[in-house]
Amino acid sequence: MTEGRSETQVREFSTRVERIRTLMRKQSIGALYLTQPTNVWYVAGFWEFIPIRMEAVLVPADGECVFIVSKNEFEYANKVSWMNDVRYYTEFPEPGRHQNPYNLMKDVFREKNLEKATIGIEETFLPVAEHRRFSQILPQARFVDSSAILAECRMIKSAYEIDLLKKTGKVAVAAWNASLNIAKPGLREYEVAQAARDAATNAAASLFSPEDVNHSPLTDGVQLIQSGARSSISHGKGSPNRLKRGDMVAMCFCMTNQFKGYRVGFSRNFALGDATNEMINVYNLLYEAQQAAFAELKPGVTASHLDATVRKMIHKAGYGQYIEHRLGRGVGLDIAERPDLKEGDNTVIQPGMTLAVEPAIYITGKWGIQIEDSVHVTESGFEYLTVAPEPELPVI
Repeated sequence: MTEGRSETQVREFSTRVERIRTLMRKQSIGALYLTQPTNVWYVAGFWEFIPIRMEAVLVPADGECVFIVSKNEFEYANKVSWMNDVRYYTEFPEPGRHQNPYNLMKDVFREKNLEKATIGIEETFLPVAEHRRFSQILPQARFVDSSAILAECRMIKSAYEIDLLKKTGKVAVAAWNASLNIAKPGLREYEVAQAARDAATNAAASLFSPEDVNHSPLTDGVQLIQSGARSSISHGKGSPNRLKRGDMVAMCFCMTNQFKGYRVGFSRNFALGDATNEMINVYNLLYEAQQAAFAELKPGVTASHLDATVRKMIHKAGYGQYIEHRLGRGVGLDIAERPDLKEGDNTVIQPGMTLAVEPAIYITGKWGIQIEDSVHVTESGFEYLTVAPEPELPVI
């Protein structure tokens, strides 16, 4: 029996499993075998393990799910996961235990009468060698790609997830506010990044409840910040480069904001001391482009339409050559989830989707500007998970 499970948690994760099973049955899949870390988190509710050893979830079409972990994660899994059936393997001989996860999984498949079943696997993640290993231990099973099942389920968030993502947005905004408060000429990029991460951790901790003793508010990942000519690098880590007057400073908080495993997309810029007319004009262009996308954002529109709307505006203003990436993507447990807001992705936007909308212009060797916010799609439009961007370029 796992410890500290709330009725809300059990209800939430049970509902997720039933949604998954509905799609499994449509494809006549007898069981799903999941090892991709965020898929494991999504189904098992155990998001803080370090994925250096195999952790897997077996979701049978009927019956209880099984969570397979290494022995050193067994105690933690029992404290955090909602699942009752948590089993472990060892890395050394132990009476009554398997010394590797494959033989343990073979026993589980046999116990569940799945040796000849159709097994869904994550072909977009599962290594070829591991697939071959399972084909050998389950020679009569049929393996099919089921990556789309989890992607489809995860694309539409529950009210439980929306609440977590709103808290994640508060974590990201706290990091941004801390950056504005500390930034000044002479400070190094990584020093601003440290202040941002500290503020994010403190904000996350303030949102924890007394029962969250087995979770951590510490944010992981690297804070992205680039100043001056480096700001045209879209994903630059905080360096020893010193901020100076007249710099454009670009900050992306996608890697560091986190609340109980969930992430949002959030990026901001500021000018230090002075801003050129072109900086101001490009910021205004991106602000208007993002607002245009938001004006179109509602259930029924396609992901590609939103991207086309923004690219058309940027091209018309003469900056089309400086676009380097799509308009946005889904957010959740992964930094990037479905759908992609780009040409060719004709996914129809639906209520419950959570999206990052991130128009950007990067002028190599000069500077770059990106305005990125995350939103929750509602029945009639959207609501911010972060905060509305400043209408004018912040100058500090």
